[in-house]
Amino acid sequence: MSIAYNILIGIFKKILLPTLSIFSQKIKIFLLVRVNLLDKISREIDKTKKHIWIHAASLGEYELAIPLIKEIKKNFNEKIILTFFSESGFKLKKRIKEISYTYYLPIDTMYNAKEFIRIVNPYISIFIKQEIWPNYIKELKKKNIRSYLVNYTFNRFTSRILSSSIREFNKIYVQDKISLENLKKLGFDNVKYSGDLKFNRALLQKNEVYQNDKLQGYLMGYQCMVFGSTWEKDEEIIIKYIKNSKVKDFKYIIAPHVANKKNIERIKNKFNNEVNLLNDNIYNARHNVLLINSIGVLKYIYKFAIISYVGGGFNKKGLHNILETCIYGNPIIIGKNYKFFNEANELIRLKGVFTIKNSKEFYEIVNELLMNEKKRNEIKIINTKFINDNLVSINQIIKSIKNE
Repeated sequence: MSIAYNILIGIFKKILLPTLSIFSQKIKIFLLVRVNLLDKISREIDKTKKHIWIHAASLGEYELAIPLIKEIKKNFNEKIILTFFSESGFKLKKRIKEISYTYYLPIDTMYNAKEFIRIVNPYISIFIKQEIWPNYIKELKKKNIRSYLVNYTFNRFTSRILSSSIREFNKIYVQDKISLENLKKLGFDNVKYSGDLKFNRALLQKNEVYQNDKLQGYLMGYQCMVFGSTWEKDEEIIIKYIKNSKVKDFKYIIAPHVANKKNIERIKNKFNNEVNLLNDNIYNARHNVLLINSIGVLKYIYKFAIISYVGGGFNKKGLHNILETCIYGNPIIIGKNYKFFNEANELIRLKGVFTIKNSKEFYEIVNELLMNEKKRNEIKIINTKFINDNLVSINQIIKSIKNE
């Protein structure tokens, strides 16, 4: 495995990537940001000090890791070095203050792994989700540096192919019990069920401050429905309902999945331009529709809703994140494509989420929820309990690491 892997990684680095970079600006940037990267890291950090190294593939994995990183910083004195494989996380302008250094991860060659670990001198290392890089893991083991894989899920292909590397981790914390069972069947004795950090991240976001006096002034205490991460099929149903609704003194907030100018203009035209945009300087109070034309705020906007709709359920790629609104206890409505989304399946069973196939079903569910405050309150209890029941005990992970 190790010989074959290193031959492949050599071809990947020296032949495939340079060739593809001729045709792809993204790959060209991938290579450029790694030029003299080890020298840069060596100049910037104190090589005499030990660090905690955390690696996340991209922005999504970083977001997952935030609750864990915050607790690590409370329990360890070492500075934290965060690495990314892709640029989505690295380019994020605002990262949590607990991170001391952020770098791209050098390509996983034997030389890069040896030099990176020599320079960084990690006290412990933590890899998030599916990030398994054999040369880095082998070098960590060789240097007797503890390494952990957190929020991992079993994959019947990669978990077998990379099993020798996965076994090198001191502990693997899996996000579901199926992964625990499958890894144990393969003879792993370093695996532990912890749960999914996305629940902790969602709860953490609920407690983050989002202050928008202009938006609150526009809502003026009126009840509101939020439609998040919508696609065109979602919007057909939503717009038809809004135009025909007889509910008075009610506001609607739509956050399209694609918030570029072209898509915002398309939706505005559907309402004959009688809408407000979040980034407008002044809102017209007569318009009961507000479009979110910026990214990164939807997770906070959900708190204003008494009912939420989460888009993507009519799209081939499927449903978007329902936990961002579930943390507020809102009744949630989704489209029909949710089969592969565990949270949606469970919340539908618990009757905290409702699925629709068409406009008629949407109309019936919304009107029932609007007229039944008691039912909305019952759903709030259901959805809040669902979040709390699925939180990862991060303190248990920290305690386990400390006691290794």
